[in-house]
Order: sequence, then C-alpha cells, then structure tokens
Amino acid sequence: MPPERVDFEGRIADVWSWLPVGEIEPDALAQIRNVGSLPCAVAVAVMPDCHKGYGMPIGTALATKDAVVPYAVGVDIGCGMIAFRTDLPAPSTDQVKDILDRIYATVPVGMPTKKDRTAGSHRERQNSTVLRRWREERGDSFPGAKEIRERADHQLGTLGSGNHFLEGESSESDDLWFMLHSGSRSFGKKICDEHHARALAWCSANGVKLPDRELAFLPTDSDEGRDYLVDMGYAMRFAEESRARMEVACREAIGEVLGPFEVTFRIETHHNFAAFETHDGTEVVVHRKGAVSTADRVQVTIPGSMQTGSYIGRGIPNARALDTCAHGAGRLLGRNAVRRAHVGVDIRAEMAVEGIVLVSPPHSDALDEAGRAYKDIEGVMRYQADLVEPLVRLRPLGVVKG
Repeated sequence: MPPERVDFEGRIADVWSWLPVGEIEPDALAQIRNVGSLPCAVAVAVMPDCHKGYGMPIGTALATKDAVVPYAVGVDIGCGMIAFRTDLPAPSTDQVKDILDRIYATVPVGMPTKKDRTAGSHRERQNSTVLRRWREERGDSFPGAKEIRERADHQLGTLGSGNHFLEGESSESDDLWFMLHSGSRSFGKKICDEHHARALAWCSANGVKLPDRELAFLPTDSDEGRDYLVDMGYAMRFAEESRARMEVACREAIGEVLGPFEVTFRIETHHNFAAFETHDGTEVVVHRKGAVSTADRVQVTIPGSMQTGSYIGRGIPNARALDTCAHGAGRLLGRNAVRRAHVGVDIRAEMAVEGIVLVSPPHSDALDEAGRAYKDIEGVMRYQADLVEPLVRLRPLGVVKG
C-alpha cells in the first residue's frame, strides 16, 4: 500500500507513514507530531513497525538540518542484527536444544549482578579494544569514564535481556541459519543519557522551545554535537565487537553438535544510529531508531518474533522514506500488558508444541517476548513492499533469551 502523508497543525517537517495512520497508537502519534515540529526537523518517515519509544517512536527515521537528537537514536546505540546461512540442513529438535544449551553455557544472558562481575568465569572483564580507545580519547571529558568502561567491559559479548536474542532458523530450502540481535548495553545508555543532558542544557541556554524535553538536540557544528557523534561511533563499534564475540560462540556450538560447516552468506545491520546523508540535494543528519538503511539496495534482516517467521530482504531506496525500512515486526503490546492479558500461559510448553526450543534463565519465562506481543510480520512486509524486496523467509527452530 502507498504511504500516507501525515498532516499536523503547525507541522514543520514533511511526515510520511508506511503504517496506516489509524493504526498508529495514540502515544506514538503524539510523539510523531512532536518530532515533526522540531525546529531542526526536515523530514520524518514512519515505518510499519512503529511503536512508542523515548522521545521518538521506535520504527521511525528523522532527518534534521545541522543538528543531532540523542533520543532520536536512543539508549541502545548501535543495536543491530547478524544473520548467517550455513551449508548444513536444518537439525533435529534435539540437536537444536543441544546447540542452544551450549550457547547458553558460553554466552552470559540477563542482567549481571555485582557478584557476577567479580566471580570470574565468563563474566570476567573482557578488555575491549574499543573501550580502551574510547577511554584514551574521551576519558578526560566524559564523567565517570573509568567506571563506565569497567562495567561495559564485563558486558562485552553478553546478550542482556528484553528483545535481544540468539536464534536458530531454517529457510524454505531447509538450510540452517542463525540470527542474533544485540546492542551496546550500558555503554550506549550512558552515552545517550550524558549527551541528552548536554542537549537540554544547550537548548535551554539558547532559548529553544521544545515540544518534548526528550527531543533536545545539539548543533552538529558545536563541540557538544561533535562529541556526541564521536561517542555514538564508539558505541556502534562496541556493539559490533560484542556481537562478533557472540557470533563466534554460536558458530562453535553449531560445529560441536553438527560437525564442520561453511558460512555461505552473512549480513550485519545497525538500526539505532545517526549519519550524515544527502537527500534532495541537501546534507542532513538521518536518525534511524529501530529502522534500517536501504541505501544502495543493501540486504537487510527483518525479524518477526521468537514464534513467527523472519525475513532477509533487499532494500529498495525510497526518497520519502529517507531510504529506510522497518527493523522488525515491532511491539504490539507492552511487556506488562502481555503478562496481564496472558496470566498462566506456559510459553515454553506452547513453543515446544510448535516445535520451537526456548532456552532462558530459570527465573525468566520470556512470556513478554511471545509472538502475541508483536505485530504480524507478514503485515509489516506488505505495508513496506515498496521499501523491501523479500529474499528469504525464515522460521524459528529455537532461541536463547535473557
């Protein structure tokens, strides 16, 4: 379906939506209105997985002129996906369980405690190359840099919780695929929080009236704006370094259970970042929050939920969309709402009946990540048919969740 132009009274930026306006939740629609009325906003593109976030909805792209908005990138800077295809056929359920159990024993999941961080084993400090360079370059100008680096070093190569996952999948050709989703953990949040505070101070000092305090921005030609972009870049590289470590663990587990194999395809994408780009002949800063770049017809990953299919696609550049597509299915219900509506549901048993293995900590039933918590991935793909060409549809075999 074609996108809808979204008109608001007093709107400054052009706003186009690939989710029918009548299907946008009221809180997210209010956020879109605020984003579109920012004095630095040039254009806004709303993806079909759009849902409420901090300041700007997740599943939105924002183009600004000479300004960067920390919360339009978000707290999990550099969050993204890796997907790879092997030359192996899809394994049996028992083999999937064995692979995921080995990954679970190697990759820390959930939120580590102070005891975890001091107990050695696989939560010991990892001495990230990215963090060491960040501390050397930025330590003197970033409050608490030593402590931030130390905590992040313990989180390097860990999955965390929430919507992050390590998932085995199979294609319609019965190939074994693997997909993982993670970000910059506490490091990205500290960077976002610090620069958001600086953005608030700059806007206040310069008399900028904001439609929402969470949309405070910094000029890109200011020291503060340049500092944010530098720190954002470090957070993106840290997220890549962390995903790379988990990918190694996943490949090793597959090999231990199924024997030697080759990776015949691999893709990695970011979906929380900002970048200088040229659109309509003008240089702008494009913020993609829960959204993926389709420039140059790159291939993209679009996960559904742990109970539904996912897609590998090829991006279709689209000027109105700021060359952007959805990063996944997008939440339909908040975590608490899912739990209230499905009290007593044994999601692990439900998935077992579906032939999907769930591996997670004993205290976590992952109900808030069930398929019912997310939008229909098929609907998302239909709505963005002019943004993504589907290449491969994947079905879940099993997943590790925090």
